[in-house]
Amino acid sequence: MAGSDYFEKLKQAAGRVTQVLAGKGVAAGRLCFGGEGVPLSQKPRIPVDANSNFLGNRAMGDWAESVLKDLLLGSPSGFHPIHYGDSNQIAAGDAGFKDYYLGELEATRVFGKRPDLLLYPPGTALSGNEFKGMSVAETEAIAHEAIAAIEVRSSKFKALQYMRAREAEREAGAKVDRSCPSFTVKVEDLIIVYRWMERFQVPECYAQVFFDSIFGINFLQVFEIIGSGSGFTIEKPRQSQEKATIMIPITCGRHFASCSETPDFRTEIRETRLGRVDAFVSPVSGKFVLDPGALNEVLFPHAGTEIGR
Repeated sequence: MAGSDYFEKLKQAAGRVTQVLAGKGVAAGRLCFGGEGVPLSQKPRIPVDANSNFLGNRAMGDWAESVLKDLLLGSPSGFHPIHYGDSNQIAAGDAGFKDYYLGELEATRVFGKRPDLLLYPPGTALSGNEFKGMSVAETEAIAHEAIAAIEVRSSKFKALQYMRAREAEREAGAKVDRSCPSFTVKVEDLIIVYRWMERFQVPECYAQVFFDSIFGINFLQVFEIIGSGSGFTIEKPRQSQEKATIMIPITCGRHFASCSETPDFRTEIRETRLGRVDAFVSPVSGKFVLDPGALNEVLFPHAGTEIGR
C-alpha cells in the first residue's frame, strides 16, 4: 500500500488539474475532486441496445485484462493479481439491464470507478474469487489491503510497429503529427478514478495492452502531466464536453511488456431478444514477456520500491 506522501502528491496534482482544465474550458462541475459525487438531479439516459461494435470492444477489453493477469501470475514479481472490475456480461437490451445500469452509476458516484485488477503481496491467502458477485461496498475491507490497482485498456494497434512506421515517415521527410499512440483518459474518468483511490488508499496505474506490447503509467503521473499544463492534448466531441478525452503519448509512461506469442482471433455471435444477429471478432490466447523493473516504476512512481524483494 502506498504511503501518505503518494496521496498528498495526488491531492496537490488534482488541484492543479482543476486549474488547467478549467482554463481550457472544462466545466467546473466536471472537476469536483474529492468525496462522493453529487446525486443525479435527473434520470440518466439508459442505453437500450448493444451493437457489434460495443460487443467487440468489450471482448477486446476482456482479452487485455486476461493476458495481463496471466503475465503477472507467472512473473517473478510474486504479485497476486485478482480480478476486481465488474464482470457482469449483461448488455443493453438484456432483461434486468436498467436496474443493473442504475446500480452501477450509484456505486460509481459513491465509491468511484472500480479498477480492473488489484495486486496483493506475495503469499496472500486470497484465492482470487473474493470479489465475485460482491458489490463495491462489500469489497471495501479486502480491497483496502491491496498494494496497487490497475485499470486495463486495450488497443487494436501494434504500438511498436506504429512508432517504427512513423519514424520511417519522418525520416522520409513527411510531416508526422502523432509519432506514437496515446494513453486516452476521459475527463469524466479523472474524478471517479481519484474518488476510488482517495477512498481505498490504493495507488492505481493505467495499463494499455497493444498487440505487440504493454505500456503503463501511474495515475499520479497522469495527474501531474495534466497539472503541468503541457505534454497532452484534449479531444472534445462537439456534442458533449463531458466526453472530452485527454491524450497522453505512451512514451510518457513505460514499456513494461513485449509480446512473445501473438493472439489468434475467433468470430463470436450474439442474438438479441428481437432476433438481430451481431457478429464480432474476439482475440484469444497470446503471451507477453515482463520487464519487472519497468513495471515497478509504473506501479510505484517516486517510491523506489522493488518488486520481488
